[in-house]
Amino acid sequence: MAGGFAAEQKFDGHRAILFTPAGPGGRLFLQTRRGSLVQDRFPDLVSAAGQLPDGLVLDGELVVWDTAVGRLSFEALQRRAAARGRTATVLAAQTPAFFIAFDCLRTGRSGRRAPGTRGPGLSRRRGVIRTRCGAARTVALRPS
Repeated sequence: MAGGFAAEQKFDGHRAILFTPAGPGGRLFLQTRRGSLVQDRFPDLVSAAGQLPDGLVLDGELVVWDTAVGRLSFEALQRRAAARGRTATVLAAQTPAFFIAFDCLRTGRSGRRAPGTRGPGLSRRRGVIRTRCGAARTVALRPS
């Protein structure tokens, strides 16, 4: 943008951090900004994250698409966040969840900070995500 300003779209969701498994047989974790682990409530995202490389830590937003109304729904997200077990699986089919990654905080099994992730800048963050995840701007995980 002119004058050195930049903007990113604000999604009506929950901020979260996604940790891909550190290696074979490892588990994926999805953590809210308050520290709660919620991957059991989003089985569709756990499945979709299998396409990502091991050892990533992604900062992003959890959102839910309400297929009945054709838009993102914060209410549906709240229902998904409270569901477990069979209910989580049923809701995943009715209202798919997406994880929209804005930043790559760590890469690989070494646990090192992603190269070039110090300092501000949309282009820096997009570059790291593009390099590590093969995405143009953001990573949007969704069920297939």
